[in-house]
Amino acid sequence: MTTPTHPGQVLAGRLSAVGVLPTELARQLHVPANRITQIINGKRGITGDSALRLAHWFGDAPEFWMSLQAQHELRVAAREAGKKIRTLPRRPVQAGAA
Repeated sequence: MTTPTHPGQVLAGRLSAVGVLPTELARQLHVPANRITQIINGKRGITGDSALRLAHWFGDAPEFWMSLQAQHELRVAAREAGKKIRTLPRRPVQAGAA
């Protein structure tokens, strides 16, 4: 399984594409600079607040940023515990149940 892409990698790429430094983005979003650098460095996830601010700045939807975070977390969980989880029992299916 490949290493899950952290949302910070997407953020770093998008900032690079528009020539804006993380510290400048933080200033414009009124957040501490370490919040943006920690996201970019994969040390912090995207919160609802960060998703709203990033979506406003980039002109996209906060759901985009939250989806990136959720996908990342699911990939990490699958890599770390997926095999063990697949061995757990499932709910019994009742006859005639859809």
